[in-house]
This record gives sequence, structure tokens and C-alpha cells, in this order.
Amino acid sequence: MVRMSRDAAERIICGDGWLAHMSETFRARLLQNALLLKFDPGQIIFRPGDPPGGIYGLVSGTVTVDTAPLDSMPRLIHIALPGGWTGEDSFMTGEPRRIELCARTETWVMHVPLDVMEQMAAADPKIIRAFGVMSILSSDVLLRVVHDLQRKSANSRVASVLHRMSWKSGASVSVSQENLGIMANASRKQVNSAIRRFAQAGWVDIGYRTITITNALALRRCADEDLVD
Repeated sequence: MVRMSRDAAERIICGDGWLAHMSETFRARLLQNALLLKFDPGQIIFRPGDPPGGIYGLVSGTVTVDTAPLDSMPRLIHIALPGGWTGEDSFMTGEPRRIELCARTETWVMHVPLDVMEQMAAADPKIIRAFGVMSILSSDVLLRVVHDLQRKSANSRVASVLHRMSWKSGASVSVSQENLGIMANASRKQVNSAIRRFAQAGWVDIGYRTITITNALALRRCADEDLVD
């Protein structure tokens, strides 16, 4: 087990994603009340119907995001990236959780409890807008999910999903081909074919349940070609 230092965690969580958009003053105020937590593989962080709670920011590890319309079975739609935050829905609505977060590998997160968020907002109402930005960024991700699924070519859908999860070239993505197929709406055969093609082109390296992105730009170009199989 690799221990995550507090200083390293704060550098990562401020380097990309929601907090990178916030002022230095806000980041300092938030992080002084944040908890650094570790989750083991397979551990549920929260699921639909859980009581309202605070927000979580991914520092390291692999976290899957499952959701669905009300009264439908949640399905995998995204794998979170370092710097990504979620959980603000409970703060905005005061209602139970609407999505499921699950740690798939050893995972480190920053957690800001709900009562801390409410105290910050009570002290400065403008802070509500800062928390609202998190929802806008989450909406951007959902728009990308829909856009990816509208591509005609399975190769393009798989490439786009991999690019969506590759926050930088050289990043390893822990994902099974089954889950990749779910997110790309592609069969196992289509996923296998696409991954082999990308590996032969030098865009990815394949390991056991792990895909390392070696050329994120090439994947994006492949996705944008949207060639029909």
C-alpha cells in the first residue's frame, strides 16, 4: 500500500478539475476543512438513496460512476479522473444521493462534509455559486458521454471513451474490456478489435485490466473521424 501525503494530495486536487477553476482563497478555505480518505478496491463511496452528504474529489485511483433515470437500474457511464469532484447534488437539493461511486482500485479522495459546505455558504452566500460550478462541469461530462454514444463507428466510440478517461498521455486507465464496451455501447468483439488496432498504431499499451494511453491526441483524432465500420 502506497501512503498518500497530504501535500501531494492537495497538489493533485488543485492541479486540474473544479478546484483549478476556483480562487486561491476559496481553495485554501475548502482544503482546511477537507479530509483525506482512502477506499479499498470494491468499496462503495456512496450509492443512490444514501442520506445527503458532502463532496468527494478524486486524488488517485480508479472510481466508476453509475447512474440512471429515476426508477431505472444504474449503469456505468464514466470513470472519474484525478481532480474531478462530485456529490454536490445533496448540497443543492437536500435530498438523498442520485449516483453511485465505487472505488475499483486503491483510491484516495478529498472529502468535504455537508455541514462544512453549509457553514461556508452561510458565512458567504457567494460560495454557493462556487459549488454550483461543480454541477456545470459535471453537465459538461454528461454532454460528452451523450456525444460519444452518438458516434456511428464502434472504433470512434471506443477511441472517444478512452480519450475521455485519459487526462494525460502516459496515464494508466484501469478498465476491463467489458466495462469499456458498456461505456462505448460496443460489443466485446468490437472492443477487442479497436484495442488491437490502437495498440498496433502505438496509441495505447495493454496490460492486465489496464490500458495505458500513449497518444491521447491520436485517439481524439480517431474519434473525430467517426468512420463507419
